[in-house]
Amino acid sequence: MCEEELVIKIQSGDMNALGELFDIYKNQSFKYAYLITGNKHTSEDIVQEAFISCYKNVKSLKNVKLFRSWFYKMLTRIAWRYAKKDKKLLPVDNIFEKADEKSTDTSIEQYLRKEQNNNLYAEIEKLDLKQKTVIVLYYFNGLTVKEIAKIMGCFEGTVKSRLYTARRKLKSNLIKCDDEYDHRNLKRVGFNE
Repeated sequence: MCEEELVIKIQSGDMNALGELFDIYKNQSFKYAYLITGNKHTSEDIVQEAFISCYKNVKSLKNVKLFRSWFYKMLTRIAWRYAKKDKKLLPVDNIFEKADEKSTDTSIEQYLRKEQNNNLYAEIEKLDLKQKTVIVLYYFNGLTVKEIAKIMGCFEGTVKSRLYTARRKLKSNLIKCDDEYDHRNLKRVGFNE
């Protein structure tokens, strides 16, 4: 059954259709909420609240083809509300790292890739909330600039500007991280620059 049919069934009160839609969106929604808040438990609460809100408000959605943007707009607003509550920096227990724990191969390439991912997620965490949101929606959820503009309630040019600024900050900070990492490793093995 396609997504549009599921939304129509939910609008008529079908809880089973909501369960199917939940199965489609739960992992993406959780990852999105986690990347915005940096907290696993908060992310679970956000996703749960978003689906409850979805069920309560889905009848107001006039065009079922716009469900994805409508849902992410709701999810974004809820995630922002929680992120503002938890304004203090939270330790990042990286969910992407958890997937790698099953692997027993600890090759150098994997270690370096994991280190780069950790640096990337740490730098994303440092971005302001709106820049972080556009990065996550664009790169992790694959939404278009037009969809992100609808979700965030701003102009497409604003989304492009935030993407540009966030990418520039990430690039600059990641280069600094790499330089510091290389410098520490060179010192540790006895090389002086």
